[in-house]
Amino acid sequence: MKKKIDFSRTELRMSFVLLAVALLIPSIIKDNYIVSIILTCFLYGSFGMSWNVLGGFGGQISWCHSAFAAIGAYTALIFYNFFGISPLISMPIGVLLSYAFATLLGKVTLRYRGPFFAITTIAFAEILRVILLNLNSITGGSAGLYVRYNGEQPWNLVFSTDKPFYYIALILMIIVLLVTKYVENSKMGYYLRAIKGDEDAAQSLGMDTPAVKLHAFQLSAAIISVAGMVYGCYMGYIEPQTMCGLDLSIKIGAVVIIGGVGSVWGPILGAFIVIPAIEFASAFMGNVGGVGGTQLFYGLILIIVVILRPEGMISLFDKETWSGAALKLRGRRASLDTERRK
Repeated sequence: MKKKIDFSRTELRMSFVLLAVALLIPSIIKDNYIVSIILTCFLYGSFGMSWNVLGGFGGQISWCHSAFAAIGAYTALIFYNFFGISPLISMPIGVLLSYAFATLLGKVTLRYRGPFFAITTIAFAEILRVILLNLNSITGGSAGLYVRYNGEQPWNLVFSTDKPFYYIALILMIIVLLVTKYVENSKMGYYLRAIKGDEDAAQSLGMDTPAVKLHAFQLSAAIISVAGMVYGCYMGYIEPQTMCGLDLSIKIGAVVIIGGVGSVWGPILGAFIVIPAIEFASAFMGNVGGVGGTQLFYGLILIIVVILRPEGMISLFDKETWSGAALKLRGRRASLDTERRK
């Protein structure tokens, strides 16, 4: 019987090497800006992997994951600012709220095919954004919420530097990686891939496809709610437009698409491509002809990857890719040798 969390030898070796490098980076790199970019990559890797549970394994495209991240972040900051309750204690409340909304939304929409689910998720995120904007007394409205700083308080996830958040984000990403690896090799993972391949065939085999998709949606929402809590505490400031807007959901989807949809490691690779690219564009491009250079830059990356690497950049590490490239190279050499002999 196959283990639920089963890494190949190559994956294990690379994992230990990458983990060792990640642990040493804050000590080696003294530039806080670079460390913060890597930290953000860890968080977006977690965002992307949570999206991948439903969108990658099951082929159900959701554009409301920013809403679940916002639920986790706002729950943490509201309970901390108003009641002095640690985000670590209020975190389960945010998870339960995200789970409840995912259940309600999923039960209504996941029984239908086509773009209905994707369109509904956009509407849900927009509704939540408007609610957050209008609950001024609780959410701060358009002004948003700040984390009150009264000195370093590790239990409340309040730190004077980004270094603790770096390790928290790294640990979170590892946990989410293990969870998604478990899902991939579990019964749910096999069912989701069957639904993605041919939902009619899956139903003909007696599979309750709406229930499988709903469970994946619930798990995905719960995971990103935790990641959203960490993200909100790290940023120290949240507001509806950036935390619950469509832009964040699209960025999460772009991370997965560029890295590799349906691949466990794809979202992590995608995060380490998209986030530095956005930072590069923000620093060196700014506004190009009145158009945001950031959106233009990572939009171009998305288009190029989709055209040249539809499976995502993670496909570059597949043995089949390299063996196919080697066969093509041998074929070209053979044809050149034949032409020379002639």
